[in-house]
Amino acid sequence: MDLILRKQNEVLPPKNTTSVLDINRYLLSGQTPKDPFQDWLDTFQFGLFHTVEPTPSSPMKDDDMKQRVREIDHRINKHFIGNKYPGFKNKMDRFWLMGFFEDGHRGRLTRHLHLLHYIPYDQVNVKGSKSFQRNMVKNHFQFLWSSIPYTTYLNENRPVCPLHIETISTKKDSVSVSRYSSKEIHQQRNYDDIFFSY
Repeated sequence: MDLILRKQNEVLPPKNTTSVLDINRYLLSGQTPKDPFQDWLDTFQFGLFHTVEPTPSSPMKDDDMKQRVREIDHRINKHFIGNKYPGFKNKMDRFWLMGFFEDGHRGRLTRHLHLLHYIPYDQVNVKGSKSFQRNMVKNHFQFLWSSIPYTTYLNENRPVCPLHIETISTKKDSVSVSRYSSKEIHQQRNYDDIFFSY
């Protein structure tokens, strides 16, 4: 919980950081209050929605998915913003992703990952409409996901698990996918299932 609150304070502009998320004294340690957290997510306009679906034929551990997402986030920032991005004090000036792990259900045998992808349109070095920029980022993310080899900690090469990407063009759609992704964060088994890419 402390990590989530620290990350939220780093992302939100200073004027919005107070009382956005207060720890409810009736919650268990580590639990995230769902309604205020989702209200906070509603303040962002996410540009892409990714779903990573490990399968029995191409499994991937949670830590490996996190590391892969962080590496791709770094490469996306470098490609579309440049080497200056790590020095940005305002996290809204760079790309970042927020991940939500979810257990399999309705016949799904494996755990999967939902990613909300924030795009800083004003910083992108590719000119064009927001729709064009979103598609450029989407295509580059897909290329990186497929082209970076997946090597386990035992030095085994494995197939990369499937990735599905949808563009988010409206604020209403952004709210819908962020609420869908965060629907189970209040449950005890999901306390540690949220992460940021930076």
